Amino acid sequence: KWPISVAPYEISIIPMINKNDNSSLDKAEKIKTELEISNIETIIDDTDENFSSKIKKMNLIGAPYQIIIGKQSEGDLVEFKEVGGESQKLKLKDIINLINEQKIKN
Repeated sequence: KWPISVAPYEISIIPMINKNDNSSLDKAEKIKTELEISNIETIIDDTDENFSSKIKKMNLIGAPYQIIIGKQSEGDLVEFKEVGGESQKLKLKDIINLINEQKIKN
């Protein structure tokens, strides 16, 4: 994983996209807007690839954090993961605070 100070993006959003359901992509766009308002550089993988391919590609890009939008996302909780770590369910404001704290440390 790249240090947040040199990573091309601070967080990547990986929605699980089904052919007949774009709700995950819509949610990803809303989350991206919130993150960018908080000055967090964000990328969304909106490709039509399978989930493991998306994870591998985002790991190569080098964003140290990921938000995964899929079956584990409930209400205002999303699946948040630090690359190389365990995923956890957090609220978006907690994710924003965590990333901004890391930016200050670096």
